[in-house]
Amino acid sequence: MRENKLEKSRKILTQSARYDNSCSSSAAKRQTHPYGIGNSHLGGICHTWSADGRCVSLLKILLTNICQNNCKYCICRRDNDVPRAILSPRELAKITLEFYRKNYIEGLF
Repeated sequence: MRENKLEKSRKILTQSARYDNSCSSSAAKRQTHPYGIGNSHLGGICHTWSADGRCVSLLKILLTNICQNNCKYCICRRDNDVPRAILSPRELAKITLEFYRKNYIEGLF
């Protein structure tokens, strides 16, 4: 089945976002089947905790991984040979609402 542009961009930008250290579970792999229940690694879903102790699932994604800077530590640096993508705010909202309606996430990071 042919992957559409929005889905391809989502995969690229959630992959790029996993290197951000602000959410510890976003790059963690689980031992379940790659497409099984509980696997959040492929979707770009990270987890955080609310003030009352609840675990909250968030979609962790970038608007773009296109960068003019060349910081040696950054996966998105200009000279790094990685697939590039960009989302409009409307496309990001569409992805977020789709994940929310499927009950995959409770918010956007």
